[in-house]
Amino acid sequence: MRSLRLVQKLASRRLEAATDAYLRDLATAPLQASEAHTKRVLAELAESPGPHVYLGETPSGLKVRVPLAFLIRACCITTGGTGAGKTMAALLPLEAIVRRLPGLKTVGFGVLDAKGELFDRAVYLLAARLEELHGRERQELLERIVIVDFANRVSLSPYNILARWSYAEPDFFITSRLETLRELLPSGEKLSLRGASVLKHILTLLSESNLPLTYLDRVLGDEPFRRRLIASSRNEELALYFRTHFGAEGKQTIAALRARMDSLFASEGVRLALSGASAPDFLRLQNEGKIVLINCAGPTITRGVRMLLQGLVLSDIRQAIFARPNNHPVTYWWCADEAQNFFLTRQMQENLTDILTMARSFSTFFYFLCQNLSTAVPDARMLETLYTNIRWSLTLRSTQHDAGFLRSALPVTGRLQKPNLDPFRPAGTYTPEEERNIALAGIATLPDREGYLWLKTLSDKAIRIRTPFIDLGGREHFRTIVDSILQDTTIGSRITRSEYLERMRERERQWTQDTLDTAPEDMDVQMAHAYVGPREVGA
Repeated sequence: MRSLRLVQKLASRRLEAATDAYLRDLATAPLQASEAHTKRVLAELAESPGPHVYLGETPSGLKVRVPLAFLIRACCITTGGTGAGKTMAALLPLEAIVRRLPGLKTVGFGVLDAKGELFDRAVYLLAARLEELHGRERQELLERIVIVDFANRVSLSPYNILARWSYAEPDFFITSRLETLRELLPSGEKLSLRGASVLKHILTLLSESNLPLTYLDRVLGDEPFRRRLIASSRNEELALYFRTHFGAEGKQTIAALRARMDSLFASEGVRLALSGASAPDFLRLQNEGKIVLINCAGPTITRGVRMLLQGLVLSDIRQAIFARPNNHPVTYWWCADEAQNFFLTRQMQENLTDILTMARSFSTFFYFLCQNLSTAVPDARMLETLYTNIRWSLTLRSTQHDAGFLRSALPVTGRLQKPNLDPFRPAGTYTPEEERNIALAGIATLPDREGYLWLKTLSDKAIRIRTPFIDLGGREHFRTIVDSILQDTTIGSRITRSEYLERMRERERQWTQDTLDTAPEDMDVQMAHAYVGPREVGA
């Protein structure tokens, strides 16, 4: 009998232990399954061929290494508040590309920045790489770098926004420029329909003469100069407008147009860039895999002008993308910081819709860095288009509302216990939906550089990761390196200030001499005949 009781006691202990183990496994099964799935996905990515990018590690210590091709051959997005680590995260794939230059010839990238931070850090990465290279390799990388810095007054990059691309129809080009200028003017400075009509004809006249927008005031106020442009025009409709209608435009309309355009030239760097004779050929730059760095920010560039420059550059890039051959062998990856500004106007939304839905066929992809995206994009259809066409996303600290698109992908255990307020009752557990809401709310308090990586095409669940820190040296060292590159006109296909100003003076001398060579009396006779002729025909 004693033996039987002893056996029962031992069996009871083993049964209790087995039961406890089973209950523990049952409680942690969803978490274990999620960990196993994450481990399997990351292992497959790590074993994929080609160069990889180290994006960080999970809370359990798993390394996240993703093929570079997966990251850049896709439209993607990183969201997060100020200081959450968006720029540092964007540097990870950029550094992986730069580290392989100039040997990596089938990939190019561009940076379009309205804040200056990502632009400066990309410049630093290139400077560090140039320091490592020598001889032909260094020269080859130098030849691939193109810098457009609207805030720079020493090393200048011409950006004549009226220099029409060879692959664009004239009417479409002018209409696109007009719409961008109209939509991005501050709300208190919008152009009237009459003012827009005057501006359209002046843009057409200047573009036809290969003159920049900075000549607009001269067209409005210098009659001999205007006559010279009209005389050289081959557009009969345009010439007819200036000969018969322009003089009837009210003084208020002209003054209002002057005042609104003047705000665009308040910054010397912007004024000099827009005064150039040419503009970047984004079609050629993408096809040749160039490294294009564009900075629209500066201490003297207002927010409105920054947004306008962003819109103009985005419009140019969009046209260049669709002029590329299908499935071009060079993959081009654009990194756009402060991307919430791209959704502010109807035309910019249309440009982005085209890019998101069709640019893939032309081997061009966009990486958007933004904050408060759901607030900046009131159109739910535009948001749906964005979220549908991204392949991967990284969501750092942000609001619950802004991270709402991630709700269904947040990992849950199904066993998260509720607070137990009654010691005499067993603790309950949250439902998966309640647990998901808790995880979503927790995004607002995530530490810096920590967030959820969602590889949409590989997993229906996001992976929580902490991104690594890239050492860019001390602040003073960083600024010294970046400034040395930005002030060096031999880097970035730029022109010295003195040479740039001399080219502007030469152009001015040419047009001034041409204007003086035109006899005012002869021009008056031509104008009179042009005005009287139609009236006699009508009689």
